[in-house]
Amino acid sequence: MADERDSASPDETAATVSELSSNRPKTARFTALAVGAVVFGLIGVLALANPGGDKGGSTSLLLGRVAPRTVGPTLDGGSFDLDDHRGSWVAVNFFATWCPGCVNEHDDLVALERWGRTEGDLQLVSVVFQDPPDQVVEFFAERGGSWPVLDNPSVPIDFGVAQIPETFLVAPSGQVVHHFQGEVTADQVVALIAELS
Repeated sequence: MADERDSASPDETAATVSELSSNRPKTARFTALAVGAVVFGLIGVLALANPGGDKGGSTSLLLGRVAPRTVGPTLDGGSFDLDDHRGSWVAVNFFATWCPGCVNEHDDLVALERWGRTEGDLQLVSVVFQDPPDQVVEFFAERGGSWPVLDNPSVPIDFGVAQIPETFLVAPSGQVVHHFQGEVTADQVVALIAELS
């Protein structure tokens, strides 16, 4: 018994090849549209993830909740426990010496710590993010800053830190009230505390 393809005329074979060829552009067009829709969707999600930009707030799951346990040894040989600062504002800053944004914001953190100590009832604490402690000690010796620097790798995980610098403002009640993504300025934190007080 002969294969049906063997008995097809040259015109029928040409028609079948033509039909298959005409379907390729449709398939390619469909694939391109699907890929474009996915890319467009991802861009939309990323754009909405932080509508305020690097200086704005976020939709952190911690907002309105009690801050995660923030405790451990500090680089000066002491210790820090966030719970010891209930009743005061606390800015929890995540940083590394290799992070350009962290280096840029450091002078503002020095000013913020000075303001908090003299006028604002604010405790600043920095948490090291994937950085050797000796480099952090050297960084602070060169650039200033006398606030506690916590070296506990579980704290960034508990806060859900993804991209430094990040700063969380904790109210006197112990609740996280704001999450700054990117560089933060002293003026931003002072203004927010004034607004929320």
